[in-house]
Amino acid sequence: MKKSKLLVGRLSGLTLTGAAVLMAAPQSAYGYDTGAPCDSGACDAQAVAVDAGRTDGERALPALFPGQTWGIIGRNTLGGPNAVLRDGPYGRTTATFAATQAPPYGQGSLGIIVGSGADKIAFGNETIFAGDRLSAIRTLRYWIFAGVDSLTGVSVPNITIEADPNVGTADYTSLVYLPDTSTSPSAPATRVSNAWQRYDAAATGSRWYATGATGTTIGCTQATPCSFTDLKTRLPNAVISLSLGISKGRDNPFVGAVDGLRVNNTVYDFEFSGVRTRLER
Repeated sequence: MKKSKLLVGRLSGLTLTGAAVLMAAPQSAYGYDTGAPCDSGACDAQAVAVDAGRTDGERALPALFPGQTWGIIGRNTLGGPNAVLRDGPYGRTTATFAATQAPPYGQGSLGIIVGSGADKIAFGNETIFAGDRLSAIRTLRYWIFAGVDSLTGVSVPNITIEADPNVGTADYTSLVYLPDTSTSPSAPATRVSNAWQRYDAAATGSRWYATGATGTTIGCTQATPCSFTDLKTRLPNAVISLSLGISKGRDNPFVGAVDGLRVNNTVYDFEFSGVRTRLER
């Protein structure tokens, strides 16, 4: 990953530059995180409230660090946006003044700031998913924090998969999840700002499209999206080619964060100290 100049300011938990920093964190001799998963137990309480299907036993599995293969994807980033590993943010789920809803995993997240309509950012991994078959993805989830007063007219970050479709004549397409137009249970029944909410990109109600000629060929365009199940059916031999990650396009400004990107049984936990992997059943 190319290193960019970065002024790190932890007073607010966010930096205000168009680059991300990944820092090595302490590990044991066996590569395990020396800190406890879900630091201070903050996310265990939240799991009861918003993700009852996950047990403490699942959360307590070792946390590993996958190295420095996560970062801003420069060729898919334009303008002056920001994506940086940070502490917090904490959300509000009650009428009290204090923000007490911790990030869903650990105590950090991936902060995202996109300004004008010319800005575009992509943060992902260009190494570990390469060559994986699209059809092998069974679970694909993540959490979003929209730090705005109102979600009216605001598009939240999506999941984007760069793939070789192996359908038609094109050898490249981007597969894009549409969280704003997806419906429950894929997206929250009611979207709220300043709180963590989970999006299930593989569930019923999901909306996806393929860019370029592939979308037209398979009938999954931005104007006529299809579910993730249909997408896999129409692209039976597609493989992830260049990356899988989080993107925010050139549509409207956004300030917020993403955490807990889950691909099958692996959760990628974004922390200030780096990207942890957690195993869940």
